[in-house]
Amino acid sequence: MTTDPILFQAGLWLLVHVLCLLCGFLVHEWSHAAGMRLFHGISDVVVSSGILCFSVIPVGHLYGWQIAIVAILGPGASCLVGALVALLAPGSFLQYWFLLHAVFLLPFFGDGRSLILGFRKWARPIELRVPVINR
Repeated sequence: MTTDPILFQAGLWLLVHVLCLLCGFLVHEWSHAAGMRLFHGISDVVVSSGILCFSVIPVGHLYGWQIAIVAILGPGASCLVGALVALLAPGSFLQYWFLLHAVFLLPFFGDGRSLILGFRKWARPIELRVPVINR
């Protein structure tokens, strides 16, 4: 605790922004996992994490259109939360931690690559396996 109100406000500001950053990723990945569970081809969902990386990986099979939907669900849900935050606290700038998840639909991110794969193989089943990591 500190008695300095400026230091307290700065610490609180930082804490709120870090929590919004974390919540944005939790909403993003949870929405992917929830979307995967909607389709019966998924037998398991594996959680993968690293220093600055957190993702969910489906195991089983999905059709291309299902992969496209799951790819959109993560960033879409985060953007929806961001829009809600913007409506409830418009001057806070907290919404941007959620709205920035739209960039994950660009092709050099996993969601963007999955979206492209889903569109390319729209009506075909695709086998999904956990990647093997050589250590």
